[in-house]
Amino acid sequence: MIFLGLASNYTARDILRHSFALGGKKDYTDLEKELSKKYSADLDNLSLTFSGRSAIYLALKSFLESGRLKKGDHVAINGFTCHAVIEAIETAGLEPIYVDLEKAIGGQILPNYSAESLERTVKKDRKLKCFILQNTFGFPVDIRRFDTVKKQYNLQLIEDLAHCAGRKYPDGREIGTVGEATCMSFGKGKSIDTINGGAVILRDKSLMLPKEFNKAALRRRSGGDVPRASWYPLFAAIARGLSHLRLERPWLGLLLKLRWIERSADIKLSTDTTISYWQAKLALKQLKNLKNSALREFYLVDNRGACLKELKKHGYRLEEFWYEVPVAPERYYESVGYPERNNPNAVFFAQHVVNIPTWYRTKRHKKEVAEAKRIIKSHELKGER
Repeated sequence: MIFLGLASNYTARDILRHSFALGGKKDYTDLEKELSKKYSADLDNLSLTFSGRSAIYLALKSFLESGRLKKGDHVAINGFTCHAVIEAIETAGLEPIYVDLEKAIGGQILPNYSAESLERTVKKDRKLKCFILQNTFGFPVDIRRFDTVKKQYNLQLIEDLAHCAGRKYPDGREIGTVGEATCMSFGKGKSIDTINGGAVILRDKSLMLPKEFNKAALRRRSGGDVPRASWYPLFAAIARGLSHLRLERPWLGLLLKLRWIERSADIKLSTDTTISYWQAKLALKQLKNLKNSALREFYLVDNRGACLKELKKHGYRLEEFWYEVPVAPERYYESVGYPERNNPNAVFFAQHVVNIPTWYRTKRHKKEVAEAKRIIKSHELKGER
């Protein structure tokens, strides 16, 4: 059976390694050193964080304290994104501006906005001083075109590596080595997955971590954040087993009620808490083994409900779309006041997208993935949309 979650690809050994991992201070500092080396930043200008949204918030606050941004300025973001990004921007006292997704030649909607769309937006909005590139699903934008717009309008760039750590732009530069700041998420299903966590990396040497942030006083989750982060792969394995009996929802509901797990989108924004030593150890191992490949393949289908029903009939559980609405999760969508009329491509994309993970490697899994793709392609949209 194929699921979207990364833990669904874990062997029993992987589950045990994650669930009972141990680490020390050296693992934490080694991860920081590796990030410093990989993304060309001073150690004093980077920090591990409790979540990806915390990292984005800290990057924006550093821009504010340096005078590169001021309160109320606008930050351009993908029209198809996560509520975590919105929370980080608004908590910093800035305003998110959605940029609609790009349409490729032939009419297919792509998962990122284009440099041309960004330029049209900044021409109309003189308060727009910063933009975030998330390279959705791990599909990179043409960074050279963004370079031109960035320089012409003196914009600050944050590269969000949640989906794309290890990937390269078409010009050969690695994602995360271009902007003034690089932010990472180690959340569930991301390019680096320790269930929660992240990193803020200020690449511009004239920037500093915000004064409110005391890196030396960060609190680590004692006991390895048991049971939520430590045992999540084990809980997920049980859920997959129960899915054959249609009992996975009651099981996950019980875990949520007991607060033994937490929805990814509900992970808090925190500037005084960081990841545990064991999570740093796992993150470092993954960082050193990143592949230059997409995180997920995406398809636009005509009738998503019918497509998912057929997939489920054949044992494929691909209901988590990243994202089911333009700003996910759906329970937060109404609160953000999303301007659907200004972002028709993102709205359409969110209504029709189905995606499939790329991390399945065994011969059996590859055969199952090929069959899932065959089913999806039988529902795929044809022609210009």
